[in-house]
Amino acid sequence: MQAWMESTLAQAFPGARIVVTDTTGGGDHFEVDITAPQFVGISMIAQHRAVYAALGERVGYEIHAIGLKTRPLAAA
Repeated sequence: MQAWMESTLAQAFPGARIVVTDTTGGGDHFEVDITAPQFVGISMIAQHRAVYAALGERVGYEIHAIGLKTRPLAAA
């Protein structure tokens, strides 16, 4: 699941820095730290909604718990 999450988020947020951590070792509780250029100019709530939308229906089922840390990545 961790690899799927990393791949899915990388496709949804090209150029992002993404770290997904399985917090319990059970494959269903994760921390996601994502810094993405797509987050520039949008609220934290909108950033979190975008991550949940990218992960889709697996959140709440296969992904039982998810902690999010999001921030914008300014263009270099």
